[in-house]
Amino acid sequence: MNSLSVRLLPLLMLLPASAFPQEAQDILAKVAANYQSMKNFHFEGATLSETKAKGVDTTNETQFVVAYTEPDKFRLELRYPTAGNWIRLSDGKNLYDFRTTSKDRKKEDYDPSDIRILKGSPISGYEFIDRVNSARLAGSESVPVDGKDVDCYVIEAERAGQTLLPGMKALPTRYWVDKARLIVLRQVGGSKSEDAASANSTENTRTITITAAHVNESVPETLFAINPGK
Repeated sequence: MNSLSVRLLPLLMLLPASAFPQEAQDILAKVAANYQSMKNFHFEGATLSETKAKGVDTTNETQFVVAYTEPDKFRLELRYPTAGNWIRLSDGKNLYDFRTTSKDRKKEDYDPSDIRILKGSPISGYEFIDRVNSARLAGSESVPVDGKDVDCYVIEAERAGQTLLPGMKALPTRYWVDKARLIVLRQVGGSKSEDAASANSTENTRTITITAAHVNESVPETLFAINPGK
């Protein structure tokens, strides 16, 4: 190591983590690859949508359960606060689609293309989490999951390819990534009016919080079973 390197090394060690965007990009690439290769998983959590417009704040929270066992068993359940639960599941032989507030229950033979239903889950986008315009490592923070504090990278990213309403601009998205399992345990993002000073300005925030996470381990068969009598 030459004398210049020796003098620069202490300075580099003092730089914040955000000074190394490539590290953040590398983490996101590993997270994307991890989700793409998962053979079994079971996640539970909630999506909280908040809107601030014209001095009025509105919130809406939807809880969810997403589970999968390769090659053909899955469950996507959305639990709405005032509209009951919407459940779609496959036991490998049949596909079920029903809402708890309705007596209508659909049952049909399972088709391999039915797996696309999981693309509508809150976690499906993590397969492409590395598709960002920029990313930086903003630090570390623990988040509670399954009753334990989990050490996470905090990554702030400018997401690519977002579709927004006219007059709106995207806010940076933050991801809390489990350092050990390379899965996302929290996400906060949104959009706001380009003219924030306007009386009609709007700000939208969407938070995904994972409360239970089990990856590449046995998933209970009860998640892929249905009792039509309930």
